[in-house]
Amino acid sequence: MQKKVAIVLDDGFHDLELWIPYYRLKEEKIEFDILAWQNRAYKGEFGIDSVLPTRLLSEPLEDYCLAFFPGARSPENLLKNSESAKIVRRMYDRGTHLATICHSPLLLGEAGLLKGKSVTGHFSIRQAIEKFGANYVDAPVVKSSDNIFTGRTHLDMAQFMPNLMKEILSL
Repeated sequence: MQKKVAIVLDDGFHDLELWIPYYRLKEEKIEFDILAWQNRAYKGEFGIDSVLPTRLLSEPLEDYCLAFFPGARSPENLLKNSESAKIVRRMYDRGTHLATICHSPLLLGEAGLLKGKSVTGHFSIRQAIEKFGANYVDAPVVKSSDNIFTGRTHLDMAQFMPNLMKEILSL
């Protein structure tokens, strides 16, 4: 599989959870696409800057080595389209590694990927994570399986980013 990353988002993403990985990927010269449902500018929770998708989720998707999902309100907005969870499931079934942070484990839950796994995320989604059958762990980063790892919040980016980059570079 080629070393190409997908960043999947919608409006309301946590700005730091997008821009820190965005620039780290650029620094490492790792090719990536920004995936979204519509061809328009998407704004983060704090409006630091907007981002345009390079591919649409409605198009046939390439095989990505890893898909990363920024948190905040982006996951809930993605889930307004019933196809989002199906796309996450298809990526997983194809062997794509999945990295989530903050509220984005909700996408994994809706895709049926959390049952029996240990997962972290924003404390406010703990009950939802547990309803999906996962064990919530209050830790900066949790490796849930061979191809799923989760981060707690933007406050943990110093622990999350080395794990994200290690995961990508090992693929």
